Amino acid sequence: MNRGAVRFTSSLSAWAFGLATTVLLLSFWGRAVVVDTAGLSDNLRPLSESDEVTGRFSDWMTNQLVDSGVPQPQAGEATQLALSTPEVKLALATLVGEVVDAASAQDEAAVDMASILSPAVPAVSASLASQGVPTTEAQVGSIVAGLDPLVIREPGDEPFVGPVSPVANRLGAASLLAVVGQVIFGAIYVIAAESRVGAMRTLLTRFAVGGLTFAFLLKAGSWALDPGGGRAPVSESLSRLADSKWLLPGSIGVAAAIGALFFWLIRANGGRTPRSAAVSQPTF
Repeated sequence: MNRGAVRFTSSLSAWAFGLATTVLLLSFWGRAVVVDTAGLSDNLRPLSESDEVTGRFSDWMTNQLVDSGVPQPQAGEATQLALSTPEVKLALATLVGEVVDAASAQDEAAVDMASILSPAVPAVSASLASQGVPTTEAQVGSIVAGLDPLVIREPGDEPFVGPVSPVANRLGAASLLAVVGQVIFGAIYVIAAESRVGAMRTLLTRFAVGGLTFAFLLKAGSWALDPGGGRAPVSESLSRLADSKWLLPGSIGVAAAIGALFFWLIRANGGRTPRSAAVSQPTF
């Protein structure tokens, strides 16, 4: 093989190795996020204060009050005041966590709305009474107890998240293919190189840089999405997701850096050393 072909093969395999590294880091990190349902529940809790969640609760509560004879304007004001109570906020945060758990369950899953909202009944009743709404705690409790379960997945539906979800399986397959690609293209790069020890050091250095860069981007992205914390529910949740597993690619990068240092030491100790110049001996 001529020198030009060797250079082309080396460049192409190095590029393919870098692409496989990127796929591996993304898929490995994504799968770690998806399978950690406890972490997902915690990271997505800020969504309980988003318009998507509070709006649905507000519409439901307002309709219940209107159906019981409360005028529409008064019902809307009373609902907004109830939403500001700590008990209702806690109930909605619990609801988000239960939805994540139900989405990861292997069987049919539904959320028991009555049990989640029941602890907030006294606070809601007191809030309504302060607005002059003619209702009692027993009446509010009766309405909450009559809530139907919130069906997240129908029978036969696959989990949305969790270790056995299709998303986790696809990300796992992508990670495996990326590792295979790294091995194949890394081997080609090493074989085509003049110094195999140097080539291994180069590949591990690139892997280390990729892992550490990805970890930095996750950390920086987390801060950029929500610099002060609590700026907006959606931004805060995305910020938490980015920050939750940033140490994973960082650890991979550190391990690769240690491997690169090992091959650097091998080359430094066992590589070629400059020959000392021969000293001519005088002849007599």
